[in-house]
Amino acid sequence: MPMRSQRGVVWPYLMLGVALVGALSFGWYQTRQKNKLALDAENKYMSAFHKLKWTSENIEERTARLIATNDPRLQESLLADLRVHSAQAVEHMAVLPFLTTNTPRIENFLNTMREQSELMHTKINQGQVLTPDDWNQLAELRKQSVFFEGELGNLLGVVSNGMIRWRDTVRVTGPSQSGTATTPITRSVVQLEKALTPPPGEEKTLAPENGPLKRPRTDPGPRVDAAKAVAAVKKFVDMPLKGEPQITGTSDPKDEEHLFSLYFINTVKQNGTPLNFGISVHGGHVVYMLDGRTVTEKRLTVSQLVERARQMLRQRGYEAVEFISAAENDGTLVMDFAPIEQGVAVMVDKIKVMLAMDNAELVGFDAKNYWINRHNREWNRPKLSADQARERLAPRLKPEAKPRLVIVADQRSKERLSWEFTASVDDQRYRIFVDANSGEEVDVQRITGDPAPPLTEG
Repeated sequence: MPMRSQRGVVWPYLMLGVALVGALSFGWYQTRQKNKLALDAENKYMSAFHKLKWTSENIEERTARLIATNDPRLQESLLADLRVHSAQAVEHMAVLPFLTTNTPRIENFLNTMREQSELMHTKINQGQVLTPDDWNQLAELRKQSVFFEGELGNLLGVVSNGMIRWRDTVRVTGPSQSGTATTPITRSVVQLEKALTPPPGEEKTLAPENGPLKRPRTDPGPRVDAAKAVAAVKKFVDMPLKGEPQITGTSDPKDEEHLFSLYFINTVKQNGTPLNFGISVHGGHVVYMLDGRTVTEKRLTVSQLVERARQMLRQRGYEAVEFISAAENDGTLVMDFAPIEQGVAVMVDKIKVMLAMDNAELVGFDAKNYWINRHNREWNRPKLSADQARERLAPRLKPEAKPRLVIVADQRSKERLSWEFTASVDDQRYRIFVDANSGEEVDVQRITGDPAPPLTEG
């Protein structure tokens, strides 16, 4: 009897030990997965920054050689290189976590370099010569390229030495942040932005009212007070919260800067996960939302998440939308949807939805483009059919999906009714937009390669 009693006492401890080992193993696995995702993100941003620095060096070197040459054939070759490197720099900037960092001068410099190198390349290719005005503009762009490359070099030295990590910048520059939080990286970028002097005559194009946070093209509604903004947060979340949402600030509350005014609101779920919101001061619309939880597993397919995102958009008043593309990002699926007007996908008004790949929970929402760009549009029936527009594609391309009519913006931000084609050549896939009236190629977007390709539904 005493021996039986002793064994009876031992079994609970053995079971407790097994349970403890299992819990520790699961915790170790979760921590390892979380650390792996963090390392992957750090490597992704470091890679993009190195590529941005490399392209800036090529831009600086090509402009220096271009200024010194008088041979049209060499000028044409150098301008072709500038066109490619400036386009790559725009891509690499888009990968970096600068969602709330306002950089119109940097963007204008890179886009102007790309556009002007294209125009001058075409001019020389047609047998024309560059004018004194062309050379003056190249000289100004050259000055900007020298400064841009030098400042990126200074920042790269600090980042490469491990003194600064990208994770802190990711944390404070997500779409939910007001822009008040900073890191050494964002401070360096802002300093570069302020010191990058635009060429003469371009200062007005960089004024706040023409920046990326410009006033909406359509009145979003009457001004709402703080209480209504908080109510909009509660309705959007539609679940119990831990305490009352808190307003942490307001951007341009009196509309003195002619920007898109927002209430910045923080709140917490019952499980302790922080939520950040931007609510429009006029209309009380949810402009963006970000959930702070880390996702460590991927259980759901792209198709399942796209369908769930459609349901969420319908529940929140976005009835007619079309899925555009998706990309994985640190355990979440980031999806773009375009509102449908008269059967046309309006891509300039796109809405971004981010769902966790473990349970389809909404972890991010961004409708800035929708609320800023939407307006009453009118367009005539396209002059070109889909088959006629397809004839304008490069013969090397193999069309893949059924074409669709869309509204896209060209390089000068003019909206164009276009046919969208998905096509491939070799191992590369592209999205090509052909003006539905003129037949001109409006834009060509690579959807495989570097940066990471968007995913198709499936």
